[in-house]
Amino acid sequence: MNEVQSKLVADMKSAMKAGDKPRLETIRLMIAALKAAQLQGSSDEMSVEQELDVLRKMVKSARDAIDQATQAGRDDIVAHETEQLEFIQGYLPQQLQGDALLAKVREVAADIGYQGPQDTGRFMKEWMARHKGLAEGRDVQAAIKQL
Repeated sequence: MNEVQSKLVADMKSAMKAGDKPRLETIRLMIAALKAAQLQGSSDEMSVEQELDVLRKMVKSARDAIDQATQAGRDDIVAHETEQLEFIQGYLPQQLQGDALLAKVREVAADIGYQGPQDTGRFMKEWMARHKGLAEGRDVQAAIKQL
């Protein structure tokens, strides 16, 4: 069992003892997603980065569900998904925001010679190679538009 899965199992036991059903439900979803990804993979063990990628996909999925529920006027679903989203994000590394994000974006843009929107694809490819997982793609694109 890998680092993230081990932490989730320990947290699941504490959530069971505490009777925290929403947290327990979210942890079980996360463990199931990790196990499903592990079964689809070619090796028995997943790296920590692969585990974090699975959790990032869950975050993206939760955000999409929140957007759809908001449009449908389903506040109960929005509240539930928001709670799950915040909990899942607690297992991910801290994301870059604000000035720290702008500084990294400027650095990559200078390195590749970013000239404008026509270079956005090349910029994003380089960003992902260097800083994958440090910031949401939409936040990076918003920062590059500011330059």
